[in-house]
Amino acid sequence: MKFIPLRKALLALALAPLALLAQVSTIPAEADEIDPDGTLKILVNVNQMDNSEAFVANLQDSVEAGADLYLWTWQPAEHPEGHPLVNGTGDRPWQSSNDSLKMTKEGSGVFSFTMVPTAFYEVTAQEVYDNDISFLVKTKNGGGYGDPDVKSPDLSVLVDPPLLERRPAYLFPGTFKETDLVQLYYDNNKEQNPSMQNLSPSEAYFYAEATLSDSTVTRIARNSFSVGTKPELQLEDAGGGIFKKYFIPREFFDVPAGLSIKSIKCYVQKKTYLSGQDRISYDVTADVGCQ
Repeated sequence: MKFIPLRKALLALALAPLALLAQVSTIPAEADEIDPDGTLKILVNVNQMDNSEAFVANLQDSVEAGADLYLWTWQPAEHPEGHPLVNGTGDRPWQSSNDSLKMTKEGSGVFSFTMVPTAFYEVTAQEVYDNDISFLVKTKNGGGYGDPDVKSPDLSVLVDPPLLERRPAYLFPGTFKETDLVQLYYDNNKEQNPSMQNLSPSEAYFYAEATLSDSTVTRIARNSFSVGTKPELQLEDAGGGIFKKYFIPREFFDVPAGLSIKSIKCYVQKKTYLSGQDRISYDVTADVGCQ
């Protein structure tokens, strides 16, 4: 099974400013490097969350004021009342997070929680692979019961079997709702199409379309030739040949009220598209669940 030596991964993390971490990152870093029976460190950066949601703004304000954060998780399993690792305790569990799930402060707005997934959730490795890890972070008193919520959006850690060969471009997490924060990830180092290799930071764009619940299709750009005229379709350069784009599908595609997204199709291409050689050779697709 593949793994990154923890000391090496920690050194790499220490060399990068904590403020630059994505809202969720892990050690080991890649989905197919996470061993469900091994140690997993989940890092959450509150600074990178979209505070247009009131509950996120409340969370960021609380963290800035010095509040501790707690893990609240339900997948691949959720512990029942009375379990030592139950999410919350008492008559109002949302307002009393379990002290055993208190996170470690790593830096300004950055918190971590370390676990062995199979031991923590009391499930098999296959159950972790099948369901991934879903969670959020919150203050000990997360509000609710008529009070404003103080929490993050739902967050995910994708866990893949080690022998799974991932294509250079993919969507993360593997399953998501139209209101979730999604990442399009592209590793240009693994690109097999010669015309798409060694992209400069300004060359990486992507075509995107969504099929809606009424079977209509909405596109950000009319076709591949016009993708390069849309700044929102440029992938962000993460350095070292890695490109990323974060978006919330419903907002990104500006879905009309009363409709929902059934599926998404996208593919990475060059800003200047001249022929079919100027894109990756496959579509990145996902079926999308509504709220």
